[in-house]
Amino acid sequence: MINVIDDFYPKPILGLMALKFLNLPFQGTWQSNQQYFHNREQAYPCYETFYLEQIDYGQAVFKEEFKKHTNIDILHMTTFLRKTKLEELKKSPSWGEHRQHIDPPYYDLAGLIYFNANSLKDGTRMYSNDYDYEPTLIVGAKVNRCIFYRANTWHCPSMEQTVAERWVQPFMLITSEEKYKRYKEHKKTKDI
Repeated sequence: MINVIDDFYPKPILGLMALKFLNLPFQGTWQSNQQYFHNREQAYPCYETFYLEQIDYGQAVFKEEFKKHTNIDILHMTTFLRKTKLEELKKSPSWGEHRQHIDPPYYDLAGLIYFNANSLKDGTRMYSNDYDYEPTLIVGAKVNRCIFYRANTWHCPSMEQTVAERWVQPFMLITSEEKYKRYKEHKKTKDI
């Protein structure tokens, strides 16, 4: 299941969200962060903000627009902004490789919104399983396009980025009571 929503944010909100890529602090990290790398450039190097609910209204705006487009209630969510720099990607052993991953199991849905690219090569590759080399589906990047899918869907960014910086807003959503209960239990054990 893959869902595509073009023109996700109204134009004024899209502009405000895009400004965040210029004004918010980003920290260097890597994907998939489920693995540890001594040097972030050995993975898929990227830059991310803190979660939007911790710094501004970005989460509330997302929830409102997502509900408007899908009629799906969000019980909990995580969202942030991510930049990848072409010059760093080309130095990484990941360049040209496609290392698919799935998102954490306590989420129901995951996805992202593209902010500054209009190309298949800046999009997302979807896979049937973790050992497929060829993708089942490629979704092209398009400014203000939102894609979402089940969180256990194998996926990765295309490693043939064309823009100097790729700007996306990843998100992970809990929409079922059962998963929300498990998520809260997981958080309790991690907080101890």
